[in-house]
Amino acid sequence: MSAPQLETMDLEVFAAIARLGSFSAAAAELRVAAPSVSNRIAALERRLGTTLFVRGARGSTLTPAGQRLAGYARRCLDLLDEAVRGLDTGTPERLVLAAPNSFAATVFPLVFRALDGLPVAAHGRVAHSREVVEQVRDGSAHGGFLLTQVATGSLRSERLGASPMVAVCRTGHELCDAGELHPDDLVRAKLVVYHWDAEGEPLAAAFDHPQRRRDEPVHTTGSPETALSIALRSDHVAVIPRFAARDSLRAGQIQLLPVRLPLWSVELRFVYLAANADRPGITALLNALPWLREELGS
Repeated sequence: MSAPQLETMDLEVFAAIARLGSFSAAAAELRVAAPSVSNRIAALERRLGTTLFVRGARGSTLTPAGQRLAGYARRCLDLLDEAVRGLDTGTPERLVLAAPNSFAATVFPLVFRALDGLPVAAHGRVAHSREVVEQVRDGSAHGGFLLTQVATGSLRSERLGASPMVAVCRTGHELCDAGELHPDDLVRAKLVVYHWDAEGEPLAAAFDHPQRRRDEPVHTTGSPETALSIALRSDHVAVIPRFAARDSLRAGQIQLLPVRLPLWSVELRFVYLAANADRPGITALLNALPWLREELGS
């Protein structure tokens, strides 16, 4: 049996509803009649043999099948857009790079600096680590940055370093003048710990001392920038990867605490398809790897 045929407009309408959460809002954005949007989605659902949206009083949400289609729809539309851009020799090369949210705020500014002066228009996209790999593999992203040991298969992978976990506090914090500390010494300190995935659970548990007050638990977050922001604005100690503390340390806003942490670190990698190695943007980033390693390790 042949696969159902999808039109570009099917994907555009579907993606707009998924993003806006509303059939009427999608119709307004696409400048088509609302019944036309409803009819197109109904026809698409019949062809696919599944329901894509649940419509309710507060808008439309994706079903599990719709969630699966959403990623494919976005990547297909991105590839079509890139194809059109690629035919216009008068515009800069478009370079799509993906990174997890916990790394994007650090690595994308460095990437843009590495591309300064080149006819390359970079677009930084935030995605989960496994989605980064999928997008690089299927071509909807030209390169990606990873924090964890995700299987990359046929992708080329360049190591950027291993960023150790460090404890930091704002300048002027009462612990700034303390001597060498053990995690147990922070039992009375307010703590927020970066928790990147299952690998980070033992690190958070190391601070969850039995004598810690129940009204001052150890907080965790999947965003090192959030943990750092909390430490800058309060008396919390943040346990985060060193790369996330880089700029604030240079500015003198925070200080490293001499806490004897277990040897946890976060692996940093750049991945790309071999077929993209000759793209000017990817070539520039590969040439900039020594500088990127130095910046991320400082």
